Amino acid sequence: MKLTKVLLGLGFLATTIFANDFVDYKTLTKQLKAEAKKSGLYATTDEVKAALKAKDWAVVDVRQPEEWAGAYIQGSQRVGRQTPEIAIENFVTDDNGKLIKDKIIVVCNSAARASIQAQTFKQMGFKTVKIYDLYSWIDECNPVVTKYTVKQDKSGTGLKFGNFYAEHCKK
Repeated sequence: MKLTKVLLGLGFLATTIFANDFVDYKTLTKQLKAEAKKSGLYATTDEVKAALKAKDWAVVDVRQPEEWAGAYIQGSQRVGRQTPEIAIENFVTDDNGKLIKDKIIVVCNSAARASIQAQTFKQMGFKTVKIYDLYSWIDECNPVVTKYTVKQDKSGTGLKFGNFYAEHCKK
């Protein structure tokens, strides 16, 4: 009984000590985005456009499937955050597993999730890892593609709906 109380007490003490080092999501992503801006690793819209055309760059989107279906940058690839390390291999490596696109721009709505996922991609060996927010792309009157239709998303049916722009861009 005493041993149980001692172990519970030690467990509580250890939890309290480690809890002081905890950084919440909002604080972490704010810090990571600020660091990216300061170090020049927060991509500009022009850099994203250039990366979409370059052979050694990949533009990946880490948002949820529903967000991706709603609006995405044409030419970008969705890898999501569930297993991006596996999904990304499909378009950044050759048949022998050699990295052919060693630079990457990670996209999400506000660049918060992108800033976290960028850390993983850096550890995977990408030479340059930048982050970017889809909001800037849309606000600067660049087109997005959508998979939404009047009916359910019919991926793979060949339906094409063209590009869409923010309302303020239509003036």
